[in-house]
Amino acid sequence: MRNSANSAKIAVCGILTALSVLALVLAGFLGVMTYAAPMLIGGLLIVPVKEYGTKTAVTMFAAVALLGIMLVTDKELAFFYLMLFGHYPIIQPYINRLASRPLRMVVKAAIFNGCSVLAIWLASVVMAVPVFDTDSPLWLVLLFYFVVGNFAFAFYDHALWEFFALYDTKLRGFLRKFMKF
Repeated sequence: MRNSANSAKIAVCGILTALSVLALVLAGFLGVMTYAAPMLIGGLLIVPVKEYGTKTAVTMFAAVALLGIMLVTDKELAFFYLMLFGHYPIIQPYINRLASRPLRMVVKAAIFNGCSVLAIWLASVVMAVPVFDTDSPLWLVLLFYFVVGNFAFAFYDHALWEFFALYDTKLRGFLRKFMKF
């Protein structure tokens, strides 16, 4: 029975990983999906988080992120998955356990803004994007990014929370019956 359970876990996570990487690659060809695709693909991590635990979900996230960096032509898309939206479905349930709602909001904002700053810094260092050039008006774009990004992240957080609830109430039973896990 133990080998059967491990085989099912490997198969489900393998299928979800392949689907995630395929979606990242296909989204790389469509320029408009650069920001939306990592959010949607990150939602696929709900299945391993709920069914197999954090360790398995982190492994799947790492596999998708690594394959995404290697295979996706739009590196910004792969970077957004890696730095902002891929890991968040794994840590969101832990953040939501905090008793104080204002503290949860501060922690979520700190995670998004910290990861954003790190992503922008890495983009400037690794990919030589001229982000910190004071002669260009790029700082206005960054300011706009942080304002709009925080609102978008708040919507993403709420949508992810709703999807966790939908998975618990509707999808879990269907997948367990269909996939036999």
